[in-house]
Amino acid sequence: MNNSQKMIDALQNQQLKEAHAFFEQALVADTDDQLYQLAGNLYHLGFLEETKQIYHHLLTKHPEDDELKIGLAEIEIESNEIDAAMEWLLDVPETSEAFPQALLVFADLYQVQGLYEVSEQKILKAKELLPDEPVIQFALAELQFSMGKYAQAIHGYEELMIQGYSEFSGINLASRCGAAYSALGDLEQAVLYFEQSVEENETVDALFELGVTYMQQKEFKRANEVFYKLKELDPSYTSVYPNLAKGLEEENQLEKAAEIVQAGLRMDQYNYELFVIGAEIALKLEQEEQAEEYYLSANALSPDNESLQLAYINLLLKQERFEEAATLIEQALEYGQSDPQFYWDAAIAYDKLEKYDLAEKAYQQVYPALNQNKDFLKNYIYFLREAGERTMIKNAVADYLLLEPADAEILELSEEINTNY
Repeated sequence: MNNSQKMIDALQNQQLKEAHAFFEQALVADTDDQLYQLAGNLYHLGFLEETKQIYHHLLTKHPEDDELKIGLAEIEIESNEIDAAMEWLLDVPETSEAFPQALLVFADLYQVQGLYEVSEQKILKAKELLPDEPVIQFALAELQFSMGKYAQAIHGYEELMIQGYSEFSGINLASRCGAAYSALGDLEQAVLYFEQSVEENETVDALFELGVTYMQQKEFKRANEVFYKLKELDPSYTSVYPNLAKGLEEENQLEKAAEIVQAGLRMDQYNYELFVIGAEIALKLEQEEQAEEYYLSANALSPDNESLQLAYINLLLKQERFEEAATLIEQALEYGQSDPQFYWDAAIAYDKLEKYDLAEKAYQQVYPALNQNKDFLKNYIYFLREAGERTMIKNAVADYLLLEPADAEILELSEEINTNY
C-alpha cells in the first residue's frame, strides 16, 4: 500500500498525526499519478491546504499542466483569495485544452463577487468553444436560474433532458424546471415537472415542492395527501407541518389542523410559523386561551413583527381587554411600528376606556392613511357623532358616501347632520 492510500486510511480512522506523517512521505516517495489521486481525495474531504501543497509540488514538475493551475484557483476561491485565484486563471492560455474549464472557474469567481453578467459571458464563451459539452450547458442554466432568467434556464435544462439526463451534479432537472416555471407564474407546467421529479426520485424535497405548488393552485386535498406522505417519510422535516396545517385549515378540517400544529411543535418548539397558524386555527375553534398562548410564544420569537402584534391586539379587543390592548399599542408605537391599524386599534381601545381625547387624537392621526377604508370611516363617523364633532363628521361622511353612496344608514345620518348642524 502506498503512502497516499495509508494517509486516506489514517484520516478515515481519525489518526491525524499518522496521516500527516504519511502525507510527508507521499510527497517524497509516491508517484505523480498517486499524488494526483491523493490530491483529488483530499480536496473532496476538505483538506484544502494539503491539496494546495500537492498541486504546487506537481506544478514544479509539470509546469505545462494547466489543470493544476485551475485546481489552485478553485482552492483560492473557496478560501476567498480572489486576487490569487485570478492570477492562476490568467496563467491558463486560450490555446490550452483546459481553457474552457478555466472559463467556468472564472465564471464561479465572478459569481462569488456578485458579477453575474460577467459570469454569464464567461460561460457563453466556453459554450462557443465546446457547444455540445453538457457540463457547460448545465452551468449556464444554473447561473441563469440564479439570475432570474427562468425562460433561458428552462431551455437549458430541457435540452439536457432531451439528451437523456434526469439529474446533473446531484440536481434533479425536472425539479429545477418546476421551480423555474413556478417563478414565472406558470403553475400548471410547474406541477407537471414537479410530478415528474417525484416519479423519478421520491425525495422529501421533491414532495415538498409538489405539495407547495398544489397549495398555490388551491388544490388543497392533493397538497394534503402529498404532505401526509412526506411526513410519514420524514417526520423531522419540519417545514411540512405549517403547510399541512394550513392545507387542512383550508379544507375546514380544523381539529386535524390543530393536531398537526401540536405534532409540529413537538418536533420544533421554535417554529414561528406554526405558532401563528396555530393561533389562527385556535381562534376558529373558539379556543381563545390557546390562541393567546400561541401568540405570546410567537411574539417571544419575533417581538417586532407588526402583523403578529396586530393579531394579538385584535384578540384583546375582542375579549374587551382594552387596558392591555392600549398598553401594547403604546409600546408598539413607542418602538416605531408604523402600520395605521395600530392607531385605529388605539382609538377603539381609548374610546372603550372613555379616554375620548386620546381616542380622537388617534383617529385624527390615522385619518389621512385610512380615509379610503369604509370600515374605518364608519367607525370614525359614529365616534364623531357621539363626540358632537361637527366639522370632522361632515368630512368623514362625505368621504364615506363617495365609497358607498347607497348606504341607507349613513345617508340618513347625513340628512340628520345637515339638518341639525
